Amino acid sequence: MSDVYLALGSNQQPAANIRAALRRLQARYRLCRVSPIYETLPWGYTPQPMFLNCVAHLRTTDSPLDVLRHGQRIEGKLQRRRTVRNGPRTIDVDVLMHGGAVLDTPALTLPHPGLTERDFMLLPLLDLARTARHPDTARPLAEARDSLRYRCIVARWRNG
Repeated sequence: MSDVYLALGSNQQPAANIRAALRRLQARYRLCRVSPIYETLPWGYTPQPMFLNCVAHLRTTDSPLDVLRHGQRIEGKLQRRRTVRNGPRTIDVDVLMHGGAVLDTPALTLPHPGLTERDFMLLPLLDLARTARHPDTARPLAEARDSLRYRCIVARWRNG
């Protein structure tokens, strides 16, 4: 069994779509915990509504690519349309970490390249795994907190 951390984000009916994605994840995987919800500024393509983001911790024997494909199926079922890069979306499901896997393939890079650059990925993950280490460098992920390149968090909601 591997500990897997997924980032979920939405800015189109975000609360409902994050709940729907979590239900679909729970139908397949052992969902351990979900971070608090973070309200964030858009990243990448900025003329769009604010986002809600969180991180889900699950346990599975599925491979990293199987987890990615399942996340993409969830995006499809929740009507995700990729018309503008980093544009508005019903749901985004990104694999941040899958156990200690380090991958660099056309389909998936692990750990997620934005994990130590974007606060809306790193901080919710640290809510769930304070002592997590970067799979590639073995350094504590918490050390990246001060050097985050993109700071988009506006508010942290108490309950996820």
